Amino acid sequence: MEDGHLDIVTGNNDADGVYLLKWVQRRLPERYEALRALLLRWGGNASGVNIANIDNLGNVHPDTFWWHYSLGNVKERPFSEIWTDLSDPIMAGLKARPRHIKGRCGLCRHFDICGGICNTHWMSMRRSPGQGAARRCRVSARILS
Repeated sequence: MEDGHLDIVTGNNDADGVYLLKWVQRRLPERYEALRALLLRWGGNASGVNIANIDNLGNVHPDTFWWHYSLGNVKERPFSEIWTDLSDPIMAGLKARPRHIKGRCGLCRHFDICGGICNTHWMSMRRSPGQGAARRCRVSARILS
């Protein structure tokens, strides 16, 4: 903490931002709008956008959950080319803003804060962009109901 500012890290689950926002709304309502603006600026899940994973062999993955899916190899092609190549449908789906997520997750009023974190992890297992598994989402299950 410097100059009275406190940074909070939620451990790479952007859905936690929604819980933090709800907590602030109940306990510090005067800070709600400022926090909401910060969370919206953050943009939620950053897989394939601001988070990359390069494994020990040089394979580039959208994040640490995607080791089974390689976008290319830095030994064969520069990272800057791999990371900006939208010809891969997974990469194009991750970089789309807003992401094209269907179902309950895509309809969630907090989607702009979390960015579809459960859907991103689900996509990493199923390799199917936009076909989310919101039933796993703690936010939509509790806050939407």
